[in-house]
Amino acid sequence: MSSAPSPTRLLARLAGLALGSILIGPAASAAPGKDGRPNIIVIVTDDLAYSDLGAFGGEIGTPNLDALATSGARFTNFQVSPTCSPTRSMLLTGNDNHVAGVGNMAELLTDNQRGKPGYEGVLNQRVATVAERLRDAGYHTLLSGKWHLGAKPGQWPADRGFERSFALLGGGDNHFGRKGGFHSGGAYVEDRKPLTYPEGAYSTDYFTDNFLTLLDEAKADSRPFFGYLAYTAPHWPLQAPDRLIARYKGRYAEGYEVLRQRRFDRQKALGLIGDVSLGPLYGIKPWADLTPQEQAIEARKMEVYAAMIRSIDDNVGRIVAQLKRNGQFRNTIILFTSDNGAAGSAYDRVGTFDDGFSKMVADNYDNSLDNIGHANSLIWYGPGWGQAGTSPYLLFKIFSAQGGIRAPLFATGPGIRRGLVDGGLAHATDVAATALDFARQPADGHGLGPRGRALVEGVSWKSALAGDKTPLRGPDTPVGGELFGGRNITKGDYKALWLNDMARNIDDRLPTGRWLLFNIRTDPGETSDLAEREPQKLAELVTDWDAYARRVGVILPQGNAVGRIDTGHRGTDRK
Repeated sequence: MSSAPSPTRLLARLAGLALGSILIGPAASAAPGKDGRPNIIVIVTDDLAYSDLGAFGGEIGTPNLDALATSGARFTNFQVSPTCSPTRSMLLTGNDNHVAGVGNMAELLTDNQRGKPGYEGVLNQRVATVAERLRDAGYHTLLSGKWHLGAKPGQWPADRGFERSFALLGGGDNHFGRKGGFHSGGAYVEDRKPLTYPEGAYSTDYFTDNFLTLLDEAKADSRPFFGYLAYTAPHWPLQAPDRLIARYKGRYAEGYEVLRQRRFDRQKALGLIGDVSLGPLYGIKPWADLTPQEQAIEARKMEVYAAMIRSIDDNVGRIVAQLKRNGQFRNTIILFTSDNGAAGSAYDRVGTFDDGFSKMVADNYDNSLDNIGHANSLIWYGPGWGQAGTSPYLLFKIFSAQGGIRAPLFATGPGIRRGLVDGGLAHATDVAATALDFARQPADGHGLGPRGRALVEGVSWKSALAGDKTPLRGPDTPVGGELFGGRNITKGDYKALWLNDMARNIDDRLPTGRWLLFNIRTDPGETSDLAEREPQKLAELVTDWDAYARRVGVILPQGNAVGRIDTGHRGTDRK
């Protein structure tokens, strides 16, 4: 890896990218609807790590995304669920996942949760989607990509407010559409018709191609549009085109500890974090202790992962170019985020899969060094690279620590001030409120969508995006969450955390079975537990979490908090 640029050079580089990629190019006139309201695009990636983008400290090379991020507002404290479908239910409805029907993932419901309100495993009828509400408000609504909120007829995007949709119904698929084995053979639909995935097409290209088709259709519509683009990258299996993987050959030969430190240093240089500490790595074997062959395999994993991110960036560049050609760009708000923290888990160590998983992989895939990244490989990148990705935060996806629930977020477009960096507590439920506010509708969705549905509970960012320095949430406003028995509650500078039992399978140094307390303003990496020093503050936050759990109907899982996926079932409605 090359040495890190100086802070001055890094800031100048990102500023240059913003000017070069956003301002240079074919002139585009504003293309408002008849009433002048903006178009809105929400782009969601699958398992993108907090620090992957250059604008958030990464080295991969993401010029198109960096240009968008630095031309608008970046949020450094955006809170989501630690896995995908719960977050997606909140993004699309503005309601807590336990209210929206995804109190647990459909694939991992425990016996005591199954059949209970809020645990339907699909988007339920208690809530309305932002697409249903915006359609009522006069927007053309469109979707391309992953749904994972209901696979049966009547549960599809076309049934939940999207007038046009190209959707993968389940949780994932082979990125090249290869059939057979695990995470393959996914069900796709166009609107209400089954759709055959073109084997050999790369998922990020395919979802973008379909989205571009929908953008062209929207050009002919006098209404403004709301578009939802949900990539399945960079979710494992790590797979990417060879030409992109080749760009990163040798880039990660120094290992995950070095990468994590360099990203941490870049985040400081960008002003995204202050003078804070970087905590220990958990569940890893030190790079120096790996054999040369092990190092080569690990480096290859990260090379493929980086290629997946670069593909996302290239494809977002295609979307921006088409918006400009269509005269839509200057009147389009773009929100970009991820659904959870990096997928750093060693999945074979957290009790996710049944005992036949290793045999299934050996029988169906070639994970040799030279084949990693191809359609017939199945691999993830593990806790070393995952914790480099979530720098400076604790742990990663599945866990309610900051590394699992803090995601990158930026917004750009009309009405959004250039260069903002907002550290206020933003939440996944806020996306729907913000979209409605920009559409000049009540941010709580009142009067829109099917009758009798819950109002949006999130907070609109519209004023903050315009430069209003009023905090999104006051210091006495608690924000809670729960998944797989992991619990979190944030209020002001403090966060109480309960790690689920799976943390022990990652590293026996991790404390489970009790509440932890952190000051996440001075200690965002959750390195120093304050529970014994500040028992009153901990008791206050635990009381807040109990109230949250009663309000949304949390049912803590009994038995294995995750369950074990039966790999004998080849469908992909799983994570």
